[in-house]
Amino acid sequence: MAGVKVTDLTTLATAANDDIFYIVDTSSNTSKQIEVQNIYDGMPQFASGAFTPVESNVSNNATVSVYAGTYSRVGDVVTMAFRMDVQMDTAETATVFNLSIPVASNFTSRYHLNGTVTANSEIDTCVIEADFNVTDLILCAIDSINTGDYLENIGVVVQYLIL
Repeated sequence: MAGVKVTDLTTLATAANDDIFYIVDTSSNTSKQIEVQNIYDGMPQFASGAFTPVESNVSNNATVSVYAGTYSRVGDVVTMAFRMDVQMDTAETATVFNLSIPVASNFTSRYHLNGTVTANSEIDTCVIEADFNVTDLILCAIDSINTGDYLENIGVVVQYLIL
């Protein structure tokens, strides 16, 4: 860009709404005014990191062990993945419990959160959905094949909208 000069300015901490930026063409001694815009507010929010869901409201004396996982947020969509083990009580084949989420959401339907589970062959069924009766929680319902089963290395991936 021969003949074009960008004026050197001191570093600003924050741009003001009335700031003006000029580009000067030194070959013709003309300038072009450029409007300063806030592009940050229009961009989606991004976040990611480690997250360990906290279990609560565990039924039928099961023991739930949740291991650290990861989450990412792009705009209003949150995706998280983690692993857990579930030890069923010696007399039980089912348990229901809640898990926390990394970014708050106001679920009003079970369908506001969807999940998939990978597990060993001892799980008969597993449901992962939003618990819209309790704010910001996942509802997990697991049925095992035998009483007292130890369900090891259950992989969970969920995705939900921030409402």
